[in-house]
Amino acid sequence: MKVRLDVSRNLVIGFILLPIGILVTPLLPEIGIPIILLSTRFLQEKYEWARRLNVWVDAKYKAAKAWFRKRRNK
Repeated sequence: MKVRLDVSRNLVIGFILLPIGILVTPLLPEIGIPIILLSTRFLQEKYEWARRLNVWVDAKYKAAKAWFRKRRNK
């Protein structure tokens, strides 16, 4: 029962944050984009598209982090 409540809670939080992030992004992208990414973290338990987006974002983040670290050590 607790697992079902956790999934339901995450879906509600994700679907509240997603439209907020979409609406805020054109005005304040530095706030809107993280809100969208946070909402997909909540939605990934139920939706494959959110999980794939998070995998892609994580890979891009790791690549950018490695690039900056490499540039700093030159």
